[in-house]
Amino acid sequence: MRELETRLNSIPAFCSAVPFRTRFITLFAALSAALFTVQVHANVDAGKDKSRRKPAGVIQREVRLDHARELLGKYYPTSAVRSGEKVKKINARVYEWTKTRLPKKFRKKHEQLAQAIIDESQRYGFDPVFIMSVIQGESSFNPAMLGKLDEIGLMQIRPATGEWIAKMYGLKYKGDKSLLDPVQNVRIGTAFLHHLRGKFDSHAQLYLAAYNMGARNVNEALAEKIWPKDYPSHVMKYYVEFYSEIDAEAKAAKKAEQKRPSRIPATS
Repeated sequence: MRELETRLNSIPAFCSAVPFRTRFITLFAALSAALFTVQVHANVDAGKDKSRRKPAGVIQREVRLDHARELLGKYYPTSAVRSGEKVKKINARVYEWTKTRLPKKFRKKHEQLAQAIIDESQRYGFDPVFIMSVIQGESSFNPAMLGKLDEIGLMQIRPATGEWIAKMYGLKYKGDKSLLDPVQNVRIGTAFLHHLRGKFDSHAQLYLAAYNMGARNVNEALAEKIWPKDYPSHVMKYYVEFYSEIDAEAKAAKKAEQKRPSRIPATS
């Protein structure tokens, strides 16, 4: 931009001393050269911005760890969940856990479901292991689970709640059929958690409790100086268990590596 200003500032004095046709050609050339220079600088800056972009895997890991810290607060540094810092990409684990936990009749859909958990978690800034923990706590990964209060599917969503959240977030909704679809159930359930997270200012204990007992009941409990903890503890137990499995495997691998005899170089 500075070059453009310099070129343009030099034009008025020149214009008063030469014929109109010459002035026009010179003015056009000056503007073209200046704009070309500006465009070159813009392309260079864009290239720098592009080079600074983080790979998707790095961004996903950062989102996952940020949410883990949000969930555990001061307990994060001493929790097994911290072992997740050593996992660069959690996707393979999500696929594996989803496949092993789904009932056999639904197992052929495990890839679609695992990817939905990953995608929706990334969309709303959740750790996908957290969403898996909610699913484990709600339905033990049974897409056909029906609750006592009309809750349906993997994340045990009531039809009225499902319709309301689907409308709020622009998601497809076809009544009970949508909630019995594992992928659509996860999309709606994760959006619902995102809504509650915003409502309770990212306070994990509160938005988890609200997912189970409703936002109004949580607020009424808080008014009585009662902090709901049963359901949050229920979900977090599974969350820690998932990461404990990773931690145990990592420790076992390290132990096996230490026991492995070192190679002795051959002598001539």
